[in-house]
Amino acid sequence: MENAARNSTPDIALPDEPQRGWTSLRRRLLLIITIALMPIVLVSIFQGLARAQRDVDDVRAELNEDAKSTAQDYQGVFNSGEQILRAMGSISDVRQMTGNCDGILADAMVGVSYFSNLSRIDAGGTLVCSALPLAKGINIKNASTFLQAQKTDRLVVSAVVNSSTSGQKVIGSQIALHRPDGGFDGTLGITLELHWFDDLLRQHKVPAGAAVAVFDRNGVLLAANDKTVAPALIAASRQAGLPDGASLSAGDANGHTWHFGLAALTGHNIFVAYGEQENRLFGETYLHVGIDFLLPIFMILFAWGAIWIATDRQVTHWITYLRRIASAYRSGHYTIRPDLVGAPAEFQQLGDAMSDMADNIQDRDRRLREAVTLKSTLIREIHHRVKNNLQIVMSLLSIQATQVKDPGAREALMQAQTRINALALVHRILNELEDQSTLDLKQLLEELSRQIAEGMGDTDHVKIVVDVPSMVVASGTAVALALFTVEALTNIYKHAYPLHAEGVIRVSLKPDSPGKLKLAIADDGVGFHMDETGKSVGSRLIRTFGAQLGGVASVTSEAGHGTVVALTFPDPEHKEEAAAPVRVPQDALT
Repeated sequence: MENAARNSTPDIALPDEPQRGWTSLRRRLLLIITIALMPIVLVSIFQGLARAQRDVDDVRAELNEDAKSTAQDYQGVFNSGEQILRAMGSISDVRQMTGNCDGILADAMVGVSYFSNLSRIDAGGTLVCSALPLAKGINIKNASTFLQAQKTDRLVVSAVVNSSTSGQKVIGSQIALHRPDGGFDGTLGITLELHWFDDLLRQHKVPAGAAVAVFDRNGVLLAANDKTVAPALIAASRQAGLPDGASLSAGDANGHTWHFGLAALTGHNIFVAYGEQENRLFGETYLHVGIDFLLPIFMILFAWGAIWIATDRQVTHWITYLRRIASAYRSGHYTIRPDLVGAPAEFQQLGDAMSDMADNIQDRDRRLREAVTLKSTLIREIHHRVKNNLQIVMSLLSIQATQVKDPGAREALMQAQTRINALALVHRILNELEDQSTLDLKQLLEELSRQIAEGMGDTDHVKIVVDVPSMVVASGTAVALALFTVEALTNIYKHAYPLHAEGVIRVSLKPDSPGKLKLAIADDGVGFHMDETGKSVGSRLIRTFGAQLGGVASVTSEAGHGTVVALTFPDPEHKEEAAAPVRVPQDALT
């Protein structure tokens, strides 16, 4: 046995692989791995979403803390003003609005930053005492700050208002005073100048890229480090209802999205917004989420690549190689053996099984060839002996015919001799062929016609024309056709051409209908009326040989116009379609 190297297999063309879609091994493995990794992908996606939500919550909390931290500077100013007001409220001259009230308030303003005026308002809303003399006598009973102060003991802070004395925009703060009986006894008010808001913002260290806006409830901007962004923060805050401690979003004029926290100062009339751009806040978040989303995808792609390479090198390569070996076996090259060094153990086992199969096929072929050779020898010997025996019978009949005086008996013996000669001719032709089971019908009918013509001794006046295509038929079919032809030709020679008349006998074989052949033997002799024949031995034999072939024999004749002896029988080469192969289920082999 010769081992076949992987690159030395015969040049056998492999059949084109059918397009099987996802039924191929490689694609099935890719689908299985994808399904197996899908839970990891989903978990990673959920983790990414959870991480993003945590980051968003952390950013919002941080923005709120930054807003509160920025607001503490401004809240400290209001707290200082409240302390001043409560300190003045504890002085009886101020509470009772005596003549020393103005001086006490003026002295209190000495060295105080941020504030421009300190005043005592009576229960009717009139400024009775003031650090600024020009403010005395002004009535503010309808001011919202004064009205709110009557309802609470806490510091009340106004929105931005116009000062009645200076005409400048200021912010006022008031606290209520009460008589010993608990009745309302007016308020103490302090005025805050707006320019201090810008001073405080400049003193507060704002990170680069961040935006801070200080504004009142009415949307008046008090201070901002970026006046292009501040209007967007104010508009978004007012649209949301100015919620204290909320995290909001706004878009500026340049199309940038800002996220900011909102903190309210005392009185909820002044607000501080602290914000940063979205891409700066959530850059790391986007990165983390992107990693959480892309990592499992890269894992799947990496697994696909690994499977693709592994199946190509460990599976597809060896399957293709074994297919080439199988193609070689299909072509009859059973001496080739697969070389599966380095292949997985399963393919080595498959290769060993294919080698064993090739050995068994070689052994079976050898035994079949020996059996066929023996069979051919035996059949040839049988044909040879049958031919010799038939020749002996013909010789005996010939001797007997010479000794018979009765012409009718002599003719019967000669007719039998002719029939036996046809059988001997068939066996002689079969003995000369390599395949003793079939023979060429054209050769048989030509030789048979020639022998009958020579036997009848009238080759000068009557010619035989054989128009039969070359066709290989089984020996049984050949015998029946030969005997049929013998009976037809002998009858023609005996009856069609009396007194050495000249004529032509035509032997033809042609297709008659789908799956049918028609053997016709026609002469141009004297013919006969149809009711004059049909009961002779020859006629009965003709019908018998036709029935033996599964066909129908017929004789047509007309006096003076010749006779046609025909046999319509099934075409031996017309075979029924082979049955479709049966697929055996996998569980039927276990």
